[in-house]
Amino acid sequence: MASRIKRRKRRRAAALAGMVILAGAGLLFFYFRIYKVVPVFSEMTCEYGDSVSQNIEDYISGTDWSVHLGELDLSRVDEGHTGTYQAVVYHGRSRFTYEVTIEDTVAPEIVWKDGQVYLAVGTDYGVEDVIASVEDVDPGAEAFFSGGDGISGEIKFNQTGQYNVEIVARDSSGNESQGSVSVIVDTPPVFQGIRNFYCIPGSEPDYLEAVSARDDLDGDLTDAIRVDDSRVNLEIPGDYRLRYVAEDSYGLETVEEARILVAEESGIQELIGCRQIDYRKDTILGAPNIYDAGAGEREDIRETLEYMRPAMVQLYHGVGRGGYSSGSGYIMEITEDTIYICSNNHVVGKYDDWDVYFYDGTVVRGKTVGTSKEYDVGVAAVPLERVPGELLEKLMTVHIDRSYWESLNQQDIDIGLERIDREGGLLHSTTGKLVKVKQDFEWNNQADHTEVTVELVHGDSGSALVDGYGNLICMAYAFSTDPTRYWCVPLDGILDCYKEITGRMPYVY
Repeated sequence: MASRIKRRKRRRAAALAGMVILAGAGLLFFYFRIYKVVPVFSEMTCEYGDSVSQNIEDYISGTDWSVHLGELDLSRVDEGHTGTYQAVVYHGRSRFTYEVTIEDTVAPEIVWKDGQVYLAVGTDYGVEDVIASVEDVDPGAEAFFSGGDGISGEIKFNQTGQYNVEIVARDSSGNESQGSVSVIVDTPPVFQGIRNFYCIPGSEPDYLEAVSARDDLDGDLTDAIRVDDSRVNLEIPGDYRLRYVAEDSYGLETVEEARILVAEESGIQELIGCRQIDYRKDTILGAPNIYDAGAGEREDIRETLEYMRPAMVQLYHGVGRGGYSSGSGYIMEITEDTIYICSNNHVVGKYDDWDVYFYDGTVVRGKTVGTSKEYDVGVAAVPLERVPGELLEKLMTVHIDRSYWESLNQQDIDIGLERIDREGGLLHSTTGKLVKVKQDFEWNNQADHTEVTVELVHGDSGSALVDGYGNLICMAYAFSTDPTRYWCVPLDGILDCYKEITGRMPYVY
């Protein structure tokens, strides 16, 4: 009995052992045949620009079911830069690492422009002006000009002709491609007559007035000038830029800019008054007196007298048998139809008409407007239509700053005058000092006169005396003797008499 029981226990133990062996064998079969995966590689190389594979099957092998249990980690791989990085696959408790190298072995491609390339002589050009582009997966790839002195980002030709230009393209990894392109170097169009504009709000300037363009190849390109005023608002005060573009048949462009300052008339006149703008160089619209000579920044009486010469005239009247009468004068105003000239009464009052000689020798017939008894002041006028256009573009009026003049008293400042002749030269020039702006005077209604040390001689009557900045101080009148003293009509007397005679008042600062 006991022996049977023992045999049964042994059979059960053997059965259980067999079951354990079978289960272990099953687990081993499951692991090695179904679950286990192995790395496909340990190192891989990718071309820069190609995406690193995100397919788990490219990294581990095994059954489809087990492979897709793996997790691929590419967070440490920077596809935007070359280098060696680490990729990781997690599978259960296993961790597989891979060395991923991203390298750039492909040289950039130079994309050439279609057709002939034309460049302008004397102009700096970049590579982008000669080729269409550089194509490469590396955003840092660049192209350069290549020559005997190495590589450069710019090129310039100082002579016209046809040239072969060498180009090299290089990426961050040092890969290079080279090539050459033929360029024709020619002269670009040339502008003439472009001026800056200074105008009041609401003005309608003609941007193309007197502007022309010419090219050696195409000749006159004036009709093809393009004006870009998209950044200009003529209704609102501001400082704007105007663009002029001229293009020849080679496609060479010349671009120039002009300034457009829109401001109130007083602001523009102030710029004229301090000689920052000049109607002879700029287009000025809406200012009260565009012809004003203005005042210089530094005191120099000789330089100022020469500068002021276009404001001076000589009045001449022939008398029978070769005789004549003459005197000096200066331009007070230039209006839309008249040039007004100030002089002495004892000059202008002699005749009803005069030959007016301007500083360049041009003579125009004028007439007497009137005279004053308060001071020795007379006014003559010349119709504007009789003045040649070339001369009108050079004339100026004397600069009158009453506030400045009223601040003067016994000032030892330099003043002087010039008297022009009838041939466009000088008859007389002299300088001296201001003694007193308003000095007691015993003659001519005993009105106060300006006393100076400037030596006045016969023929100086009616001359403008200016200081070293260009301000009108007084007008030559006479001299007295015992002792000799030199007398002038003061500025306020000139202005009062001018208004009395003409009914007008020139622009006064």
